[in-house]
Amino acid sequence: MPRRARIHYVSLHSSLVNLPISLYGPLLERSVRPQGLAVHLILVTDGGKPGSARRKADAYVGWTGMASASSLAQFNAGSTGDRSMETIEIDPQYAEGLGFALGDIVEIGLLHDLSYATTVATEPVTTDDWEILEIHASHVESSLLSQVRVAAVGQEIDVWVLGRTRVRLQVVSFEPSTKGKAALLTTNTEVTIAPKVRSKAGSRASIPLANGVASSGKAGKVNGTQESIASTKSEAPMPEKMKRRSKILRVLPARLLSSEIPDAGSETITAFVSRTTLCALSKQNPASTSLRSCTVLVQRIRSPSDPTAEQPSSAQSMDAAPAPRVLIPNGEQKDASETSENAVSKNEVSLIWSPEVQIPDGHIVLQVVVDGVEDWDIVRVIFIRSNDTIPTSDDIPRSLLSGDHKHQTSQHGLAGVNDILLRCMKFCSTRFALHAFSHRIRGVPGLLVTGRSGAGKTAILNTAAHGMQQDPKLFAYTFYVDFSKYLEAPIPKMRSLLKHWMDKAAWHRPTILVFDNIDKIMGTELEHADSFRARHLAELFLAIYGSATRSAAPNANGVVLLASAESQAALHPLLNSSHLFQEVVNLKPPGKDARRDIIAQLVRGHIDASDITEDPGSPLNFAALATQTEGYSVTDLKDFVTRAVHRAAMRAAQIRLDDDEDVQMTLTPEDFTAAQVDFVPLSLRDVKLQKSDVAWADIGGLRETKRVLRETLEWPTKYGPIFAQSPLRLRSGLLLYGYPGCGKTLLASAVARECGLNFISIKGPELLNKYIGASEKSVRDLFERASAAKPCVLFFDEFDSIAPKRGHDSTGVTDRVVNQMLTQMDGAEGLDGVYVLAATSRPDLIDSALLRPGRLDKSLLCDMPDVGERKEILEALGRKVVISPSVDLDELAHSTDGFSGADLQALVYNAHLEVIHESISSQSLVDGPNGVSGSADRDSEVSIEYTKLGGTSYGSKKVLSRAEESKFQQRLQRILSQSSADESVVSKSADTTPKKHEIAYHHLRRVLKTTRPSVPSEERERLSRIYRAFVSDRSGELPVPPDAGGVGSRVSLM
Repeated sequence: MPRRARIHYVSLHSSLVNLPISLYGPLLERSVRPQGLAVHLILVTDGGKPGSARRKADAYVGWTGMASASSLAQFNAGSTGDRSMETIEIDPQYAEGLGFALGDIVEIGLLHDLSYATTVATEPVTTDDWEILEIHASHVESSLLSQVRVAAVGQEIDVWVLGRTRVRLQVVSFEPSTKGKAALLTTNTEVTIAPKVRSKAGSRASIPLANGVASSGKAGKVNGTQESIASTKSEAPMPEKMKRRSKILRVLPARLLSSEIPDAGSETITAFVSRTTLCALSKQNPASTSLRSCTVLVQRIRSPSDPTAEQPSSAQSMDAAPAPRVLIPNGEQKDASETSENAVSKNEVSLIWSPEVQIPDGHIVLQVVVDGVEDWDIVRVIFIRSNDTIPTSDDIPRSLLSGDHKHQTSQHGLAGVNDILLRCMKFCSTRFALHAFSHRIRGVPGLLVTGRSGAGKTAILNTAAHGMQQDPKLFAYTFYVDFSKYLEAPIPKMRSLLKHWMDKAAWHRPTILVFDNIDKIMGTELEHADSFRARHLAELFLAIYGSATRSAAPNANGVVLLASAESQAALHPLLNSSHLFQEVVNLKPPGKDARRDIIAQLVRGHIDASDITEDPGSPLNFAALATQTEGYSVTDLKDFVTRAVHRAAMRAAQIRLDDDEDVQMTLTPEDFTAAQVDFVPLSLRDVKLQKSDVAWADIGGLRETKRVLRETLEWPTKYGPIFAQSPLRLRSGLLLYGYPGCGKTLLASAVARECGLNFISIKGPELLNKYIGASEKSVRDLFERASAAKPCVLFFDEFDSIAPKRGHDSTGVTDRVVNQMLTQMDGAEGLDGVYVLAATSRPDLIDSALLRPGRLDKSLLCDMPDVGERKEILEALGRKVVISPSVDLDELAHSTDGFSGADLQALVYNAHLEVIHESISSQSLVDGPNGVSGSADRDSEVSIEYTKLGGTSYGSKKVLSRAEESKFQQRLQRILSQSSADESVVSKSADTTPKKHEIAYHHLRRVLKTTRPSVPSEERERLSRIYRAFVSDRSGELPVPPDAGGVGSRVSLM
């Protein structure tokens, strides 16, 4: 049964009420939220004021969530006598607007099952309310839901601005429409407010505005003159000339139909339209073989204003008519009253049709630029009169005929990306075709092009958009925006720009929006950085361009979005989860054939644009240049060719300077060779790569291991076209295991030089970190570096210390590293162009999951060298140091049983040091301590006779003391000794040649007596058992250490 209560005034400054305590208590016990409750008030009796007429009033209002502070019975002179009557509190101004007076008794009904409105259409009660909304649009948008909870058709809702000024709105309708008169407002409700402009005094016609839109994803939004729609109604009669037949057309650029814009042949401006458009305007029979031309009036309709342009003052914007926002340029209107005369520019043109000029319906091509009308503008063409003349092909400028626009099928100027361009253009044409069968599209269909910097994303997007612009079936308007220019732009400015770009695209539809570098302002959220701006912009972007389910979402019919980013993971998660981008195209580095075509096209471009020519004596081999530029991006290839051209220009300038003659600048293969010196591609910058001087010839023995390494790493790069046809999956990981000092690391060093691949060497401490997540990040960064430098080899030395068996580390660091490496190495992510090479002496300690096919596919044993391999190792070492021919390497190989490759290298190098020490000792016996012979010491004891010349007392002889005489003699001895040493050095350098220090057999025998194998026989036997068990005797599960799993025990590799 409904409760009754008396109206009591309280300044709540909202469209909500405070309920009596008898209703508040049960609601509080049941935890009923105010947002889901509506209050229905029905007037029972008025306040009993003298002379008051019988009133009928009911209203739907929201609940504040609070109880009425004056719920006790109120006593006044006009009451019914029921002193226990409770009160309901309501704002006095809002109560008067609803028809309730102080002291009225109302029945209170609580509605829990009202539907939620998706759209609520309102209009201001007065023009003053509209002007207040224009000034305080942002405040009303943010505070609307806190003051209004329920909307009923025909009922007034009030909003207070800054708690002082009331704005009155009348509810016109809401969606979805239900049987009831009211609906609840939520954060997903869109409130639209129609403008109510004050008419100017003395105007010829009053044009009231209705059905305006101010949209928001949260509540309501008002944005003044920028967010309204011109009315399609007119209360006053329009001039007679404005009632003629008219049609809205889009201005098509003449350059899309001809190579040049023709000049006007007469004083009358000529315009071309399709046959259907001309017949609709002039009311001629479409079946007629000859159509007469007609004179029309062209009026330019203003496009949406740019928010970055200078805005008028608030006082001027109140009096000015709102600019159009709902952009539906297609369609025909017989009444031209939609746009006031001051919003268009008028020009009379002669409208004709010719079968030779193929123009789609809804378009017009102007012969010359009409004053105020630009390409792609939307114009209204108003019929004035029919002409008696029938145009012939002689009257039509030849440059407008269809035979002259062959450039539509011209080449796009990009090499090696035909498949990608075809895919992008097919996506656009398919979406435009689907839009033709639907009146309203919610959400812009998007295609995302990803790739690293310099991959050519911008060029591909612009070329694809340009191709759709030249498509005679579409003639799409293209609009390019580089988001990297708005890194520091405020969020309010970005909000207005995003809306303006959408409005502009809808105005010129069909439109292709090209958003470049979209990840610059809407990137992924970082853990240690403020991501509020990126998230806010992503939400704004989706509210405008996303596929929203609300009925008032922006109409994206005829709009397609092409965007670019470095990767899909670089975008904000909201963009990835919203299905905004229906297709993703990943740009990979160009292959060999693509690089050949790109280099050839770049060279031809330089030859055509300048006076440079190709040397006929040594023509360029583009296939060889493509092989030398493995891993280069498109930007790298462009810079590479530019450097080669600069080399050729410098060479020609030097010849002119030396020979003083004018020579033709030619491009030779030597210019490209010189251009590649010190040139670092973008992908390899800031990447630390290892260089090595070790060749295959420097490694003795290990023939089978070297063969497999070359087959796995060198052949796929050297014979790429052959391996590309292989249906089998190629190996991408190898494990080198064997005894210490048997050449595992040396083999990896040879791979860095011989296989032509980039080489990155990793040690254990570079990856391991005690902090959670740091080690995994190091592994991810490592593989990202390798992927950026591909083709690349990742070499992990002492792999057992990096990826041991999981569960044996008390800290869990290596377990997390193994898990991340399993993901990277052909797991969920996989490898492409990255080879993994690992070396260890204990393969049994490595986690077994890493040794399965698909990760480390093959394990290669680096065994102890036998007699023949030891001889090969000694011969390889003999190329670096001089070994006497008398040395019997076979006997030395038999004498070094149990020596590894590193032991043999130490043996030879120690013998070489013995030769050096022996040579130094023999030289010191012949020369003195200062390098002169010993007779010089005896000669130094004889007194040197000298004569002193000059001095203050010339001619007089000064007697020196014994100490002074001895000091002077020592000075003369030093001068003579230095002179003798210089002469000795000069004579030795002129008469003798550098002596080669050869390693003799006795040097090797002497060193061999003091040298022992680094791996003892017991250790060799133990490792041999481990290797045999690893190769043949092991099952699917490797044995674990005996102490593993013990209570309180700790197993560590340290």
